[in-house]
Amino acid sequence: MAPTRDANSSVHQEMFVSELCARREAAKLSRNKLAAALGCTPQWLAKVETFEKPPSEGLADDLDTYFQAGGMFRRTWEKHLAARRRGLIPSGFRPLIEAEKDASEISIYEPVLITGLFQCEEYARLAFSVGLHPEKAKELVAIRMERQVILTEDGGPVVFLLIRESVIRDVPAAVRLAQCEHLLSLAERPKVLVQLLPRSALVFQPTGFQVLRFEHSTDVAYVEGTGGNGRMLDDPAAVRNLAVLFNVARSEALSARDSAALIRSIMEDT
Repeated sequence: MAPTRDANSSVHQEMFVSELCARREAAKLSRNKLAAALGCTPQWLAKVETFEKPPSEGLADDLDTYFQAGGMFRRTWEKHLAARRRGLIPSGFRPLIEAEKDASEISIYEPVLITGLFQCEEYARLAFSVGLHPEKAKELVAIRMERQVILTEDGGPVVFLLIRESVIRDVPAAVRLAQCEHLLSLAERPKVLVQLLPRSALVFQPTGFQVLRFEHSTDVAYVEGTGGNGRMLDDPAAVRNLAVLFNVARSEALSARDSAALIRSIMEDT
């Protein structure tokens, strides 16, 4: 059977492999000799050259050192990694990830799941473990954890999370403690406000959404969709409508202090 080409290859991987092969052949090195010099197996090097496996960070650094390439392999690998990760993210979700980086304020309403920006690593691993290859799931978890840097960096946005009590209670028992601790830790940050909608709240919006505000551009919104088929909205009237819905729902929420107390109570019941 012919080798299976990596389905997530990119133009940068093509450049990486092309340069690797060209330099190896110019130096009159067999795969065995180059692999021995780099400290890897010729079988693995062959899989990289035939696109069965993507290059690794270590290989990029070793090739730069061996061929004195001035960081060329490393830079190409980093571009491939970025392209590969973009390809893993559902197309409908990519605009939201880009918008988050520039937002000055994000208001999130979530009626079903712990939203990605607030997931602990254990919850994210569990969420991505269903129906995905383990390697792809691992990469998606890494992407999700990297997104969360906006919650902790100094120049990050003010984030309001409005989430139903039932969402917290429905977190699988295996990860509930870690997820609750993560929420409480984030809620202690000066730019993060977490409020729970109690079971008695008269809020009937069935779909999660976000409203993102910017200092120097027009507000936008994101509406969740199944299977990564969410969509961004930039129509001013639609965005204003969702902002109003968020504030109406928030009027039914517990205070931040009472929400933290309820999360702790749910932790104790775990």
